[in-house]
Amino acid sequence: MLVKTVLLFLLAMVLIAMIGRALFPDTVRRLVRRRPKALRPGTCPRCGSYIIGTGPCACGPSGKKP
Repeated sequence: MLVKTVLLFLLAMVLIAMIGRALFPDTVRRLVRRRPKALRPGTCPRCGSYIIGTGPCACGPSGKKP
């Protein structure tokens, strides 16, 4: 009985997701595109790697990763 309830719940969730994608296909892409620049991860202008924390990039003055 519990397995049947779980399966019905999962099938209902899949059905809701399919209906949501059919009605609003580009909603997620639009939200990601509109995201403020402050929330996007910082990248190094020289090497393009992601900067973690507030310190400088590990590439140093040469622009190459160690």
